[in-house]
Amino acid sequence: MNADKNNGPKNVSLKKHEVLCLEGDIETDLYVVEKGKLIVCLVKGTQVSPLAFIGPKEFIGEMSFFDKGPRSANIIALEDCLLTKISSEEMYKSLPRWLISMGRTMAKRIRTTDEVIRGKGLKFANAESMQPLSIEDQRTYYLAITNKKKK
Repeated sequence: MNADKNNGPKNVSLKKHEVLCLEGDIETDLYVVEKGKLIVCLVKGTQVSPLAFIGPKEFIGEMSFFDKGPRSANIIALEDCLLTKISSEEMYKSLPRWLISMGRTMAKRIRTTDEVIRGKGLKFANAESMQPLSIEDQRTYYLAITNKKKK
């Protein structure tokens, strides 16, 4: 992962199959996808389950940005990507307190809902679910995640 070395927003380049973050990472910066596509996924044993695909003009890391909690999933580049990294420390200096408080409350609610869904395996009626990954894609992403954990 390459990033500029200034105090404002930074450009971050990811290569295909490069891991941006791991579930449980303690990092609070916010990312905006400028170019490319990423997958948000969870790993249970050796099974990789997709949660979402993220593309241009979408955000990554908004919950950790607001509540300072650990990353809730793994994020991997599906192709070469360009992101803008926004430092939470820098951004907090300019955000009104009420907005920070609202963001923290929303992040807490989402994390609580995520825990309930994961724990009970709930599915919503008529909800369109993510298609499972192929065995080859699971293997590729699993190896990217485990290699990143070793570093």
